[in-house]
Amino acid sequence: SGLQETGFIEYMDPGTWHLALYNDGRNLEQVLLHSTPIDSMDGCSTDCNGNGECVAGHCHCFAGFLGPDCAKDSCPVLCSGNGMYEKGRCVCLPGWKGAECNVEEGQCIDPTCSNHGNCIQGICICSPAYKGVNCEQVDCADPQCSGHGVCVRGECVCSAGWAGVSCDDPLPACQEQCSGHGTYLPESDTCACQPNWTGPDCYTELCPVPCGSHGVCSEGQCQCEEGWIGAACDQRACHPRCEEHGQCHD
Repeated sequence: SGLQETGFIEYMDPGTWHLALYNDGRNLEQVLLHSTPIDSMDGCSTDCNGNGECVAGHCHCFAGFLGPDCAKDSCPVLCSGNGMYEKGRCVCLPGWKGAECNVEEGQCIDPTCSNHGNCIQGICICSPAYKGVNCEQVDCADPQCSGHGVCVRGECVCSAGWAGVSCDDPLPACQEQCSGHGTYLPESDTCACQPNWTGPDCYTELCPVPCGSHGVCSEGQCQCEEGWIGAACDQRACHPRCEEHGQCHD
């Protein structure tokens, strides 16, 4: 990385003073120190170039400026010096990753994996019921919901006739019970279904439109699995940040 320069003026009482420098990086750095005594200074002759505030005869620079008179720009090191800044984000060089390219490839971005997994060779292996790069997202214990439902915000929404945390418990289908969604009429041996339910045993819930293969009908509307949206769960969802810099198509 390039040479970083900073400077300051400080009024000190007579005596012995010590200056400590702290390096919070991974590599050894060469430090050069140059000091110049100033007997007196009447005010800030340049008015801190408009980039700072004159206090007790010396400049206190605003963020982004440095030097005795705040005349120099202080630019941060973009992408930690390990990548290129393109279109609002860092594109990391080989061997680096993370939003600021400050994590080595063999390490996890979050070493704790959000306390929901283990970091193995730079990848978070999530515990059951969690997912995401850093295991930060809640997931269903069985993401497939036993094939009898869809996972919505970490919980399985079961298809009609199934129950349980993972939709693996079949519900009784006796017509006399009308699936719990109707009244059995013994004189006609039929079920009088409640609104939004249909079928000979009131087994099927009604939605305004079919929910397709990426959703289930629940409480009168389609509950879509992750990655799908729309009234019929037939539209692919775009990345949440898409609308910041573009439009979602297909």
